[in-house]
Amino acid sequence: MMTKRHVTLARLCAPAALLLLITLAFNTFGAEHHSDKPAQEPVPGSLTIGKGTSGNVLPKALPDPTDGEYSEAASKLGKIRELRGTTNQWEEVARLLQEVRNSKVGEKMQMDVKRLASLELAGYAESNGQPTLAIQYLAEYIERYPDDEIIPEILLRQAYLFRTIGAYDMAISKLYLVMNASLNIKTENLNYFKRVSLTAQTEIAETYFLNKRYKDAAQMYARLLNEPDEELNIVVVRAKLIRSLARDADDTAVVREARQFLKDHATSEYQAEVRYLLALSHKQLGEKQEALRELLLLLEAVEVAPPEVAGRWKTWKMAAGNEIGNQLFLEGDFIHAVQVYKGLLNLEEAAEWRLPLEYQIGLCFEKLEQPLEAIQAYSSIVEHGKSDAETLPYNLRMVISMAQFRHAIISWAQSMEETNRAIPSTGQRASK
Repeated sequence: MMTKRHVTLARLCAPAALLLLITLAFNTFGAEHHSDKPAQEPVPGSLTIGKGTSGNVLPKALPDPTDGEYSEAASKLGKIRELRGTTNQWEEVARLLQEVRNSKVGEKMQMDVKRLASLELAGYAESNGQPTLAIQYLAEYIERYPDDEIIPEILLRQAYLFRTIGAYDMAISKLYLVMNASLNIKTENLNYFKRVSLTAQTEIAETYFLNKRYKDAAQMYARLLNEPDEELNIVVVRAKLIRSLARDADDTAVVREARQFLKDHATSEYQAEVRYLLALSHKQLGEKQEALRELLLLLEAVEVAPPEVAGRWKTWKMAAGNEIGNQLFLEGDFIHAVQVYKGLLNLEEAAEWRLPLEYQIGLCFEKLEQPLEAIQAYSSIVEHGKSDAETLPYNLRMVISMAQFRHAIISWAQSMEETNRAIPSTGQRASK
């Protein structure tokens, strides 16, 4: 049993330590759950019909190219794709240009090759880590060939490039120009430009989100869902709407949208993420029981999911388990809290995950007045710190430091208890 002095010290230190764990766990893993990692950018130079970066659009089959203007645009894009498939596309462009210079081709053929070369120059600059130069080449293309059928795609590519360098306002400006250009270009294939315009709208929402303008992102996603296009990926866009609302701390809206999402798309890949965001919003609204219920449902869903799906949901399982453990700790149910924390330990080997959990396990054992088990938990953290403390981030070094302190306090209290037991009382000495 712990001495009164030991219990008092533990009570003084525990609240701050608990706050550390909750904050650390959220900063390390929670940020991933609330955010969407920037969508995979297209392969450098990939100007492909209707290409987006976000998965927001589900392209349907376009009509076969006609003999009109669309056929010429498709032919140009086909040439680009063919060159991208070669081992060294830049050498191939140079070879092609040299052939044109040495042959007696017409003016139209020379113009097509010049256009192709301009696009390849932009792709080459981008692939070599020069996005600003790529933007410049694309701007020159727009200036030289303002009536070209693929101008909307060129603007779309410029928007992606501006976004990669953090110029979000310029990216959004370009995306709005995509929609205007789609209306102004003369072509018989309206479906193609309708798709490009839709892609631009969804990318505006993506850009708002990346720029942390979550309210604007939510409004844009909601507008897209108001009268959804047949090619809009409704499940993905609804999930991103909920993400944006969660980041904007609009918890009431998150609860409303998430409940409807789980009802309409019960088997969606986004089920775990949406349920987690729903649980957090319930928690923020003070609805702790509803939050706990959603977290438990999330864990159940992971357990019954196919292995490949369960693997993709691992992060959400970790986050849900951590939330449940923290809630049990706050409610004083230390026996069940320590069981939850121990069950979470083996989900991830990373120090960012294990050290805060081990620290919380130590706190639980202190609360349960089991000092030896608490010392064991803190010892594991201290040992980890001896091996690679210098490489750990500041917040984890702080966890190690606090574990060292608590380990020393409990060890001292245990030593004092053993000393007191070994020294006979005054009454015992007098009787002798």
